[in-house]
Amino acid sequence: MRRGLVALDRAAALVIAVLAIGAGAAALGWRFDLLPGTPNRVEIGGLTDLTTMSWWPWATGGGGVLLTVLGLGWLARHLPRRGTGQIRLLGSGAIGSLTADAKAAVAAAGHALARTPGVRDGSGRIVLDRGQLVAELTVTLEPSADLAVVRAAAQQTSQELLCIIGRDDLRHRVELCVARSDKTTSGPRVH
Repeated sequence: MRRGLVALDRAAALVIAVLAIGAGAAALGWRFDLLPGTPNRVEIGGLTDLTTMSWWPWATGGGGVLLTVLGLGWLARHLPRRGTGQIRLLGSGAIGSLTADAKAAVAAAGHALARTPGVRDGSGRIVLDRGQLVAELTVTLEPSADLAVVRAAAQQTSQELLCIIGRDDLRHRVELCVARSDKTTSGPRVH
């Protein structure tokens, strides 16, 4: 979503939440006589007769189920979806589309980066971050690793990944985590 739509969505959600909280608080206050000057009973002509009808419990139950399904659908559409599996390659068109397995390509790049001296482990994934396609490489370094060597290897791996995937809009991010102790000594790792 674009930022304007996200802002509008969040503002609408805030207004609905404030109204729902206010209505709930007012209903609780009315129920427990915390609001002075409010009547004990509210009668609306014809509306109170509806609650005595045999279909009323079914209608309110169905309305509750419908609102629950709508609310869960709304929440599901707003869950962050950062990971992506297949990405569309340049050259796709009306005749057909070219796709690449992004997970495999970035995982291979992470493993290739793990072969650098001083690197204990490497992994990678492709995510959608604020509308941008980003290759995230995560590398665990030995405390004695030469950062200049790791930096050069990370740049080389990122460039190779860009060439393999063939999309100019692919960005990359390399996260370096330093292990607390050397691989040869026993002890917990800290990322």
